[in-house]
Amino acid sequence: MSSSMQQIPRIVEEARMPLDLDRQIRVGLCVCFPADWEIFIRTRAWHGSSPAYSVVIEAAGQVLAHAGVVDRVISAGGKEVRVAGVQNVFVLPAHRGSGMFYAVMDAAMHEAQRRGFDSGLLFCAAQLEPLYQRCGWRALGGREVTRIDEPGSEAPLPGGNIVMFYPLRLAALPPGPIHLCGNDW
Repeated sequence: MSSSMQQIPRIVEEARMPLDLDRQIRVGLCVCFPADWEIFIRTRAWHGSSPAYSVVIEAAGQVLAHAGVVDRVISAGGKEVRVAGVQNVFVLPAHRGSGMFYAVMDAAMHEAQRRGFDSGLLFCAAQLEPLYQRCGWRALGGREVTRIDEPGSEAPLPGGNIVMFYPLRLAALPPGPIHLCGNDW
């Protein structure tokens, strides 16, 4: 990355998301997740979960990096917990290794803390776990996680998902099973 390119993340409220910025984020999602192109060409709401806010890094009219944050109350060990659910994180391939991933993740969790969330929660592939760990996220191995799938039935989180926690107001999630009180994001 050139030293002249700024890595200043911008927080954008979903309610005030400009259509051109929404389109640029969806283009980036299609580039970074081509297997999910048919979804992202239409929406950023993964499994119907729209972000409350997004964090973007832009240059020359293009979104270079993005993280969406869903506002959700889940149940952990039978206790309600308000989580900042991180979704749709990407850095365009030409900009990977530039620190933009850390910048959007840091900005997303600082904003979540400012908004009074109890914790962050995300689901990732195993190969991404070390990257999130370097941002302060912790894997919640061995926890039962239930979601409500598209047909409206309770179902386990799909295999291959690593569940990760970020401490904000809570140092740890209450022990016991986790129910997402909706689909995963």
